[in-house]
Amino acid sequence: MDNDLLVSKMGTIERCCKRARDEYEKDPTTFVGDITRQDAATLNVIRAWEAAVEMGDYVLGSLDLGPAYDEREVITLLAEHGWIEAALAEDLKRTGEFCRAEWDYQAAPLPALVTIIKRGLDEFDAYARALLAGAAALAAQDGDAAGKPAGDPSI
Repeated sequence: MDNDLLVSKMGTIERCCKRARDEYEKDPTTFVGDITRQDAATLNVIRAWEAAVEMGDYVLGSLDLGPAYDEREVITLLAEHGWIEAALAEDLKRTGEFCRAEWDYQAAPLPALVTIIKRGLDEFDAYARALLAGAAALAAQDGDAAGKPAGDPSI
């Protein structure tokens, strides 16, 4: 598994989350009336979600853990295979519902965006760190196995 791809996607998630937070925290009292800041925050939440799904797709594909037919299933399969906690998966899927509404040109409620910015962005960080930690653990196992010659009794 190529950890460089996971690290790159984690960087994308971090930048997008920071930008979404920055737009809201400029002045939370005026955020509700500022469509430009709302759009910037929404776009960055969506970009973070897309990067998270791409990370998950990569892990699932690399380990042959089953095909995911949609974004929610990526998160579900990762939880089922122990890559992320079930509670984190449920929280992320709610964020995904917000993003899906935006993709489908529906009116995603502004309170949902504010909730995601206030509480949900940390979930992206926890998710990305869990996938990186899992990949690092696999790499360490593979490294141990690769470093031990077959049939060497001293190991």
